[in-house]
Amino acid sequence: MRFEDRNDLLKPGYLPFESGIVRYDDGYVTIAALTRMPHCRAKMVHWWFGWLGGTDQYKLWHPRDHVSSDWEGRVGGNYVGAHHLVEEYLGGTGPVHRLRISFRDPHEFFEPARYDAFDGVAVCAFPGSRDNPVSLGYMCHFVRNTDYGCEMRTRFWFGDVRIPGGPPLPEEQRAHIRREALDDAFCAGLHKHAIEEMGYMADLLPVLYRQVTGDATF
Repeated sequence: MRFEDRNDLLKPGYLPFESGIVRYDDGYVTIAALTRMPHCRAKMVHWWFGWLGGTDQYKLWHPRDHVSSDWEGRVGGNYVGAHHLVEEYLGGTGPVHRLRISFRDPHEFFEPARYDAFDGVAVCAFPGSRDNPVSLGYMCHFVRNTDYGCEMRTRFWFGDVRIPGGPPLPEEQRAHIRREALDDAFCAGLHKHAIEEMGYMADLLPVLYRQVTGDATF
């Protein structure tokens, strides 16, 4: 599934590719993970990204991989339009990655009318490095409610290298960045990390949400 096919997530049921890593001949990569979250609801995931603050809270999400957390531009718990500045390991090994995750309105990613009609929430962002001004592509935590709770279908669509708000980069430079950034270790580590951190979220979120908000509705 490439970024151009992202609206397929709005269809009922499942797609042929729900978890794993797919490399394309042009150097683009899609990484997917599927997490079932019993007793959770999509509204809880939306709340989580507005509540999540500094390093202590961030470590709840993944005690081993998560190192630090800070925010730029988040006002009143509204994460859309804000930038999450994190440091984390991917899969428990390798270097510490210094990431800048710029959250966007899901209507920018999905067909607005179809998105508004579906029972859930999509947390969308441009992922990139804090040490380099480029964005590597797109990410989305696509959460839909189910009879047992909800499920999260995470997608990283990498390869569309660009400077947000800046001029287009030459394709030779874009291809070089793709080769350097999207190596096998990075992609495998991110896939493992996504599965693990969303598993932690599935475990802690139902109780945490009710304790903090007082909302016990399902």
